[in-house]
Amino acid sequence: MEALENTSEEPKKNVVAKTPIKSKATTQKVKTPAKKKVVKNIRNFPIVTVEECLIIAEKLKEINAGNPWVTSEVVKALGVGTNKFFYIAQASRDFGFTVGTTKAKEISLTDFGRSVVYAPNIDAEKKKKVEAFLNIPIFKSVLEYYKGSNLPEMKYLSNTLKDKFKLPEEFHEEFSRIFSQNCQELNIKSGVESDDTSKTENSSPTITVGEVKKSKNGNLKAFVIMPFVERNPQRSTGFFSEVLESLLIPAGINAGFNIETANKQGSDVIQSTIINDLLEADLVIADLTDHNPNVLFELGLRMAYDLPIAIIKSKDTGRIFDVDNMLRVYEYDQNLWKSTVDKDVPALTEHFSAVWKNKNSEQTYMKILRRAVNPNSIISE
Repeated sequence: MEALENTSEEPKKNVVAKTPIKSKATTQKVKTPAKKKVVKNIRNFPIVTVEECLIIAEKLKEINAGNPWVTSEVVKALGVGTNKFFYIAQASRDFGFTVGTTKAKEISLTDFGRSVVYAPNIDAEKKKKVEAFLNIPIFKSVLEYYKGSNLPEMKYLSNTLKDKFKLPEEFHEEFSRIFSQNCQELNIKSGVESDDTSKTENSSPTITVGEVKKSKNGNLKAFVIMPFVERNPQRSTGFFSEVLESLLIPAGINAGFNIETANKQGSDVIQSTIINDLLEADLVIADLTDHNPNVLFELGLRMAYDLPIAIIKSKDTGRIFDVDNMLRVYEYDQNLWKSTVDKDVPALTEHFSAVWKNKNSEQTYMKILRRAVNPNSIISE
């Protein structure tokens, strides 16, 4: 008998599995190449012109009496989109007119910005605008380099901007456009050195008699004597210009007077032109705010001739005993908000009219004092 075939498998031996040993190469982290940082070129000039970005400073003056204003309210007042406002606010800051852009809680005028929007005359305003343009280093440098505002064709201008002024090529077309537009709007033609803007404000003592603001009601002249420089640190630059423009001129014209002022620039010397205007004017409006010595001198001179004077001052200015206790002094609100201006202008109009109406009264300063010395004396007109 044949033997049966053994089909059973041989039992497997117990084998302990060994953990495979990792090579050093597999345990090291593979370093990925570092990403190169993309350097973004920065534009070093505003892309909004001086004239266009001044709208912020003008709105602060017009609507908020020159005081700081919440940024969101400024945006509403301008009626522009957020993106456009960003560039306008940025330019206004760079030119030196305002502080604060889109991320700031509020936007406020700088002293320089005030000197522009509260400029005493058109020439002073123009000079400040040109100064703002020159506040941008590359604008000033290019103007000096080409000795004026005429730029060469783009091919050669681009070479100069890149080689001499290190301005990235992507900004060349934009620079040419905004530079030329500023020069055209501000009437800048010659280079800085030969232009009138190189002259300092105090290069020579001058005195300018202000422009006459005419009334439609007659030919009476009211001459305003008031400070024109804010020497009190509590007064912001342009305060007295705003008092003149917002209060005294409207009220004086409403009362039937042509309004004229003496704006002294560069000198505190009392000139003969002022003295003659002071004595020949039908009415003198004297603002005693901050007790300016020149104004007090001019007031005393007018009083000595016993001529009609309408006396005013800000509410936060202290009283002068000899004046306040004997003559009516109208006190206007120094905040110059639109609401306070709307209230003060009619009251000032009434004050000026009343002084003129009672010009022949016996209750003038000099007549009262002369009677106090000699009760029986009567001063002839």
